[in-house]
Amino acid sequence: MSKASKIVEKMLAGLAETRGMSPLALIEDDHFKLPRLIPAGDGGTLQITKEVDDLITKLAHELKTDRPSLARNAKESEWRDWVRGAVGPLIASTPLSDPAGQAPGLLTKLEDALNAIVANLDAREYAFGTTLFSKGDVARFSFGPVTFEPRQVWLDRKVAEGGVTPVTQRRAKRLWTGGRVRPRKSNREKLLEDNILQAIGPCEYVCSVELSSAFAPEAGLETALTAARLALACSALAFEKPSETLRGFNLNYDGPIYSQTSLQFVPGKTILSGSRLSRRPFGPFIKPSDWLGELVRLKDIYVACGEMLDNLVDPGRSTARREILEALLQALIWFEKGCRETGDLMATVGFAASLDALGKGTKAKGILTMLEARLGIKRADPINAEGPTFQSLLDTIYSEGRSRTIHGTNEKIGYDWTNTRVVAEQLARYALIACLDYVAKTPTASKTDDLKK
Repeated sequence: MSKASKIVEKMLAGLAETRGMSPLALIEDDHFKLPRLIPAGDGGTLQITKEVDDLITKLAHELKTDRPSLARNAKESEWRDWVRGAVGPLIASTPLSDPAGQAPGLLTKLEDALNAIVANLDAREYAFGTTLFSKGDVARFSFGPVTFEPRQVWLDRKVAEGGVTPVTQRRAKRLWTGGRVRPRKSNREKLLEDNILQAIGPCEYVCSVELSSAFAPEAGLETALTAARLALACSALAFEKPSETLRGFNLNYDGPIYSQTSLQFVPGKTILSGSRLSRRPFGPFIKPSDWLGELVRLKDIYVACGEMLDNLVDPGRSTARREILEALLQALIWFEKGCRETGDLMATVGFAASLDALGKGTKAKGILTMLEARLGIKRADPINAEGPTFQSLLDTIYSEGRSRTIHGTNEKIGYDWTNTRVVAEQLARYALIACLDYVAKTPTASKTDDLKK
């Protein structure tokens, strides 16, 4: 008998033991103190004990573990909800007199129900308002499954696809241009219109992420958000200081701009205060033709970015270049975290981790080998006329910054890491660009070690 079948048998035995007990008796000694209910079909519910509830959770974990192909398609909480929703009606229609005999059949029916749920998952597209450039006149562009376009262009596309009605289109455009609209009757169209206006907010652009594979809603949302944030980071690679650019490249989903205010009390003096904005309302000004020029200039890099993001939204990771694309993906994740980080030391940790991913986790030595291969520098070369060598710089960034901080042995907490952060960001940016360029131009590159050749 399988482990899952044994769990089902225990569930049925537990239900048989509590049959006929009052609702109050079922929650006695339960810290939750409220009835634990699962759907029983036809709108009914079935009250269960904590022990049975825990067994359902174990069963859900066991069944998902047996389906490794679903590791990225559904979050544990979503899968557990599916199991709870499917097992209730089956339990309600199963005789409890023979738990051992009924368990295999119930488990088969449960697995069939779960397979049907998975089979009916749809491909989906997520859309997020984004503060990209300072004006909403840059034409649509894409990196793999991620597309950026002016909000009016996005809205026209959704109308053409049938996802939005022309009435909602006209009203939204009027509001976006400062006009007024009459209150709308409360119905499904009003709800959709409200959701569009809230999701896009004041943003001039929309970031859309297409998931062609079947994801559960929450797992799909998490994947889409990761892809959207990384696509913003890819866009920022075109600028000399991506961290500054990313202060204005944001998703409306991540919250509005807010004022950060502090107070200082100096003895014998008045209260001093200081404030700043959490981020910028939009990114840099750029002419549409100039951005198009950047997309052309960095074409190979952005082709690799698209391939990397395609790999991210593919739950099966079916590409033949999985290893090297995963390394690029994780390097970009850490780079984006470093750019977004407000603390200089932790930003340095992020940039060092980005370099480490490109060096295949072989510490400073591996990073230097990768830099020599991709940037053509030597570890003994000075970073500038009066600066330290690249090896000395890596020792500061990787050993003092990353490793000692992570392992709790950094004796320079509280030091000024500003300059180290700046250099670490520059080095991580150059390395990312060089590695993306190499991957785009070398179709045979499939292993992370190829970045060191």
